[in-house]
Amino acid sequence: MGKALYEAVPSVRRALDSLPREAAPGLKEVMFSGPGEKLFPPVDSPCPSLFFEVTVALSLSVARALRAEGAVPGCAAGRSVGEFAAYAFAGAVPAGFCFSAIREFSRLGQKNCLERPSLLLTVYGADRALLRSACSRLSGSGRVCELVNFYSRLNAGVVGLDAGAAAEFRALLPRRTKVKTCREVGAFHTSLFSDTARSVAALAAKQTFSAPEFPLYCGSDGRRRSSPARLRREFSRAVDGPVLWEEVLGAMLKDGVRTFVELAPGAMLTEFICDLPPGAEVLRTDTPENFKRTLAKLTSR
Repeated sequence: MGKALYEAVPSVRRALDSLPREAAPGLKEVMFSGPGEKLFPPVDSPCPSLFFEVTVALSLSVARALRAEGAVPGCAAGRSVGEFAAYAFAGAVPAGFCFSAIREFSRLGQKNCLERPSLLLTVYGADRALLRSACSRLSGSGRVCELVNFYSRLNAGVVGLDAGAAAEFRALLPRRTKVKTCREVGAFHTSLFSDTARSVAALAAKQTFSAPEFPLYCGSDGRRRSSPARLRREFSRAVDGPVLWEEVLGAMLKDGVRTFVELAPGAMLTEFICDLPPGAEVLRTDTPENFKRTLAKLTSR
């Protein structure tokens, strides 16, 4: 991913060529060409996944390229580790720290997956109340089953749980539901990753956080934040806290945001966005053509 943007858009190329030294060596080449084993290695691989670093590197580079070309951001938000990129883009933390935190997250998250196998399930056709009820019935006695996020528009929820409880969880759902195992190898954004979150929080405790240049919306509570102290506390919640993406978008809409710029490699977030009011729009940047159209719109105002 990102290769066409790199070849056709000079500002994206400059951004990707100037990734901080904390980024994994050869990250750009893995982004363009793989192999897949480096992005999604087996859980017992000695090498942690580079998927999170690659995704953040591309998103952050595209955001910086738009800004370098004259687009002025009004706020930022990120889903899951994309929130780390939002912090860096807004100037709350240096980009190098963002990559260091992701490296620690990937390394310790892999350790979590080995010590206590877990997984994420996407469930289609079950409302939020039904999923919460199923999670509640299965949790307890040392077992974890938690609702990670929910997308009303798709009537889909993501649940994180111990791997051995998957069959029992499916049995609690109506037959009309469709359940799909996510490609990630662990139940990220659940309490199963609390020790990883503590390690990321320890890194954050040593890092100076700054007031962002524009507001940040945090995925753990859906609120707009600008206090460095509060942003420091929220940073590690991107690891073991639920992703309240609908709540984030709802808060942005309430605050008057009407133009959303999708920075993911494809349409990963656009399909999750809530129903927009009249006059609101989603602009994409996943191809050179989309990037140029988005830039033209943003700079013509």
